Amino acid sequence: MKFNQWSIERIQRGTKTLTSRKEKHANDPDVFHVFGPLPWWFIKWFLYRDEGAESPEELQTVIDNIFARRGYPVADDEMFYVHVIDTTAVLGDKKQ
Repeated sequence: MKFNQWSIERIQRGTKTLTSRKEKHANDPDVFHVFGPLPWWFIKWFLYRDEGAESPEELQTVIDNIFARRGYPVADDEMFYVHVIDTTAVLGDKKQ
């Protein structure tokens, strides 16, 4: 599973254990479990800490930057699959 630098830094710190994606990646070796789909508002307000953010607003900014090519922000009613990530597998030799 690909992660941006923001996510990798939070995985290394131990603050990011979930990642939300538009598609389900159940067979990815970096994933323990997938649940959902869930609406973005739920993820943003109740899972933002496990996503590695310090606030719902920070998580919204991060996701909007990821989806910036669309030209509009991620809406609260958009659906995402939430992946419980295997941080050991993700970091591999990137561990500090």
